[in-house]
Amino acid sequence: MPVKAVEMVRKIRDKHYAETKDLSAGEQLEYIRRKAERLSRDFQGSQHSAAGKVR
Repeated sequence: MPVKAVEMVRKIRDKHYAETKDLSAGEQLEYIRRKAERLSRDFQGSQHSAAGKVR
């Protein structure tokens, strides 16, 4: 199944715009920081769980 990257990126951009369109610049920065922190925690958690798996 081919990946429809352009459509996927467009959907993500539209979602982010809808979530941030009414925010001030400072609020947008805080939104990005929270998303980055959540992504970092999720990524670190997945690395720890993957490290424990036997291949």
